[in-house]
Amino acid sequence: MSAPTILAIDTATPLIGAALVGPVERVWTVRAVKGSDALLMPALAALLDGIDHLDAVTVTVGPGSFTSLRVGVAAALGVAVARGCPVIPVSSLAARGEPHAGGPPVLVLLDGRKDRAYVGLISGVGEPVVEQDLPPAEAIALAQAPFVATGEGAEIWRGLVEAAGGVVSEDPQASPALSMARSAQARLHEAVAPEAVTLHYIRPSDAALPVG
Repeated sequence: MSAPTILAIDTATPLIGAALVGPVERVWTVRAVKGSDALLMPALAALLDGIDHLDAVTVTVGPGSFTSLRVGVAAALGVAVARGCPVIPVSSLAARGEPHAGGPPVLVLLDGRKDRAYVGLISGVGEPVVEQDLPPAEAIALAQAPFVATGEGAEIWRGLVEAAGGVVSEDPQASPALSMARSAQARLHEAVAPEAVTLHYIRPSDAALPVG
């Protein structure tokens, strides 16, 4: 049996990314401060070129940049509806932390703006991601040394991370799209219908995103 064909989309931070795994493996990333929708849609068309069947779309649903998240989720839902496939929603924090799980605790930090951090702590393999919205110093204090820090905030607050006994991952700002796609191949049981997908903001509350 061939491996499932999965499209992954992540727009939680200014570095947006998408990836396809299945009969071929394709990856696309770009840093976009504005106009991510204009860049994302042609990229998705290129990734899906020649792909007749799609088993699922996986997408980060938050936390992260409000506007960019909506662009990414809307694109994911559009593809899913057009292709008749389900969606696997993924936490933006979990998507960045899970590739590093298996060793010391993993602290995922995203810039929440206004001197706040979206933080996720993974204490071990298979453990749930504890997510909060905190000032950076308080977010980093959640982890006990030694720990690994990743996500764009790990680079922004590198000094605080290292002072707390943490180590910043090799490429903390990398897009998780490819690892999301590969992980989703074994997680089709978590897929839901497009209309069931919600945005996960942490601040202030979850919001439903209508389809179409």
